[in-house]
This record gives sequence, structure tokens and C-alpha cells, in this order.
Amino acid sequence: MTIKKSIAFLSILFVCHSSFGQKTAGDLIKSGNQKESVKDFAGAAKDFEQALALEPKNAEALYNLGFAKFEMKDYASAISNFDLIEQADTESVELYYSRGNAKFEMKDYKGAIVDYGKAIFLNPDDKECYYNRAIAKYNTGERESACEDLQMAKKLGDKMVDDVIKELCH
Repeated sequence: MTIKKSIAFLSILFVCHSSFGQKTAGDLIKSGNQKESVKDFAGAAKDFEQALALEPKNAEALYNLGFAKFEMKDYASAISNFDLIEQADTESVELYYSRGNAKFEMKDYKGAIVDYGKAIFLNPDDKECYYNRAIAKYNTGERESACEDLQMAKKLGDKMVDDVIKELCH
């Protein structure tokens, strides 16, 4: 083999080897999702963070990182990730529901009520959002409004809400 052919071969080998080992944001998100499915939330968070290093505005990576942070009980970080999605003009029931849950866990009941309300606006048939908003309202002293949300959750098919209605609304 001549020197020119050897250099060309080595160049091709180097390019193939270096690109072979690189993961895309999609690969990292897939890996993170697999880790989440086995409850390895710390490992999943690392994958989502690496995906965001490649694509900082990737809404799926931001949401999944927020979810992983929520599961790790890092509610402030979860909210920060969910905020970035909203700033990117991406609205979804899952975004507002998840951010509402994180705010609820931080005892920001008024913030949770707002987020659950946004989720309900996007999907008025979401019984879980009504239920969660009711509990947040109850915690702020809005008992009558909480009972209305509980009744709506029941109307939408929440079969477990009857005991809560009996306890809080009568």
C-alpha cells in the first residue's frame, strides 16, 4: 500500500470511528426513556441533560428531564424545566399537569391551581386535573370551589372521588 493510500485509509477509518461513537439527542432521549422505565431516574436525567447539551430547546428532552427531576423529588428543577418548555411556546396538558404537581409538592397551591386550570382549559375532560386542582383549592381554603371540582371529576368518571367528597364536602 502506498503512503497516499495508507493516509486516505487511516483518514476514513478515523472519520468512521469518531462519528460511530457519537450519540444524537434522539439516541440520548431514547436511552433516558429506557432508564426511566426501570426507575433509574438519575441515569435518565443524565441522558436528558446530554441531549439538551446537543439540542438546548428540545421540548421532549426538557419535559422528560423535568419528569425525572420530579421523580427524584427535585421539584424546583422540575419546574424550571417545565418553564423552559412553556417559554418555547409549547403548551400541553402534560406540561401544565406535571408542573402543577411539582408546585403542589412544594406547597405552592395557588401556582398549582393556575397550572391545573391551564391543563383543564386545554382538555376539559381531564378528571385527574379537576381532582388535583380540587385538593390544591382545598389547601388554600377554597372549599366550595374544591367541591365543585371534585363533583366534576366524579362526573367525568373518577370512581375513587366519592370518599373524598364525603370527607371534604359534607
